[in-house]
Amino acid sequence: MRRKMVSVILTVAMMGTMLAGCGSKAAEQQGSTANTGGESVAEKSNDGKDTADGDNSYTMFMRNTYVDWIKELKWYDAAEANTGIHVEYVEGPDDFNDVYAEVDQRIISKTLPDAVMTKLVQTNVYGPQGAFVDLAPYIKKYAPNLQKYIDDNPDYEALVTDENGAIYGLVKESPIFTDYLAYRADHLEKAGIDVNSIKTVQDFTEAMRTLKAHYGKDNPNYYPLEGRENPIRFAAWFGCPSNISSEESNGIYVGHQKDGSLDIMDDRAYTMVETMKTWYDEGLINPEFAANTRTEGDWEAAMINGNGTFEYDYYNRAEWFMANGGVDADPDYQMGVMNMFLDENGKVLKGTSSCKYNEECVTAVNAQCSEEKIKTILTFIDYFYSEEGITLANYGVEGESFETEGDGSKKFIVDYAKEEATPEGEKRWSFLSDRFTVCKPVDNEAFFAWNSPLIAEAAQRINTEENMMESYNIKYTAEQTEELSNLVATVFDAEIAGIVSFVTGNKEFNADTWKAFQDEMNSLGLSRIEEIQLDAYRATFDN
Repeated sequence: MRRKMVSVILTVAMMGTMLAGCGSKAAEQQGSTANTGGESVAEKSNDGKDTADGDNSYTMFMRNTYVDWIKELKWYDAAEANTGIHVEYVEGPDDFNDVYAEVDQRIISKTLPDAVMTKLVQTNVYGPQGAFVDLAPYIKKYAPNLQKYIDDNPDYEALVTDENGAIYGLVKESPIFTDYLAYRADHLEKAGIDVNSIKTVQDFTEAMRTLKAHYGKDNPNYYPLEGRENPIRFAAWFGCPSNISSEESNGIYVGHQKDGSLDIMDDRAYTMVETMKTWYDEGLINPEFAANTRTEGDWEAAMINGNGTFEYDYYNRAEWFMANGGVDADPDYQMGVMNMFLDENGKVLKGTSSCKYNEECVTAVNAQCSEEKIKTILTFIDYFYSEEGITLANYGVEGESFETEGDGSKKFIVDYAKEEATPEGEKRWSFLSDRFTVCKPVDNEAFFAWNSPLIAEAAQRINTEENMMESYNIKYTAEQTEELSNLVATVFDAEIAGIVSFVTGNKEFNADTWKAFQDEMNSLGLSRIEEIQLDAYRATFDN
C-alpha cells in the first residue's frame, strides 16, 4: 500500500508543473506544526490536556499569505462570531507549488490538520486512496445551503463529484475577469494621441510609433509597450487564443484558458508573431520583455518612472501604478484602461477570461476527522452559502460597511483606498474575492465595485459577454491529467521559446520556418494535447 501511495504522490508532483502558480519561501515553512489523526492542534497543550472546545473549532493548513490576509478581515471575524466556530490556521509556504508539495508530505507523514488547502487534482487522487473524507453524505446531512448551491449549479456538481458520487474537495468560486490594456493617459495627451482613435491593433502600432518618436527621442530607455515575464500574451488581440467546444480543441487550453492562451495553428497567430517582430525591430516593445527576461520589478519600475506607456496585465494594475509611486514620480501621472480592440470588420476581439471555479483553491477534510469535526467544518462553510453569509462576505455589515439603497441594491459606505491602505496586521474592510478565505459564492458586481473608481468604471465597461470569452472548468481523469502534465510542460515552454526566437530575430521568420515550427510542436505533443482536451470537454459537458 505504501508503495502505491508514493507512486500516486509522484504523479501529483508532476501535475503541479501544469496546474500550479508562483511564489517563493518553502524551506523555512516546512516545520509548520500539526499533529496526526485529524485532531485539532488547539485541542492539546504540551501536557496533552484539552485546551479548546473541539466541536467549535478546527485546524486548517493554508498558504501563509492567505492566513495573514484572513487575520485582517473584519467580515471574517463577524462570520466566526455569527457561527460560533473558530478556525485555527496552520501556515504553509508562500509559494503555491510548495503548498501543494507540503500537502503531499503531510499525507505521507500522517500530519494532516483537520482541513487543508489543496487543489482538485490532489483531492481526486488522494480522496479515493483514503486520505480525504467523502463529503457528499455529510453535506446532505449538515450543510443545506451548500447542498442547494450544488443542486442549483450542475457545472459545480460535475466538477467536484467523481464517477462514484463522492465529493473529496470543495472548490472556491472566483471572480470572472480579463486582463486590461492600461495606459498613461497623460503620455497620450502630451503626445497628441486621442485614445478613442485607437480601435485596432494597427491603430495601436501607429500610436506606439508616435509615442516612441515623442518620448524616445531623448530617452533611450523608453519603450511604449512594457510588461513582465511571458511576452506571448497578446493572442486575443489577434483573434487566435486557445479555445474549445464540443466540436474542436485548439491550442493548449488546460491551465492556459486565460494566461498564455494561444493557438499556433490559427493563421492569425502568424500575424501576431509578425506584428510583435515589427514592435521589436522598431523599439516599440521593451526588448527584455520580448525576450522573456523582464522581471516584475523591472516592469513596475519602468512604468512608474515614465519609461513605458502601455501595459497589459491583471485587471487592477492600472490603479496599482497610481498608488505605488506613479504620482510621486510625476504629478501628471494618470492611468487609464482601454476598450477591447476591434478586428478589420469592426467586431470586438474578445479577451480571455478566468474560470468561475479556482481548482487550485480547494478545501479537503482529513479522513481521520470524527463526524462531529466534519459537521463543524461544514457548518462553518455552509454559513457562507446562506443569504446572510453571502452578504457578509461580499459587502460586510449593514450600517458599518454598506447600506441598502431604495431600489434594494447595496452600496459601500467605507472608502476602498483608505481601507486597503490600512497598515499590515490591522483590521480592515476588504472584499477582494480573488483571494482564498473560505469556499463561498462570489458576487462579481460587489467584487468590482470594491475597487478604485478607475477600476470599477473599467470593469463596468469591459466585463461583459461581448468583451470576454467564456472559460471552462474541464474535468480530467487521473490518467488524462498525468499524460497532460508532461505534455503541457514540454509543449508550452517550447511554443514560448520558439516564438520569442522569431520575434527577437534569433531564428529566421517566414512561412516555411513557421510551418516547420508548427510541425515540431505537433511532434512534441500539441495535437495529442488537443485530443485529450476535446475528449475531456465532451465528457464534462456533453452528457
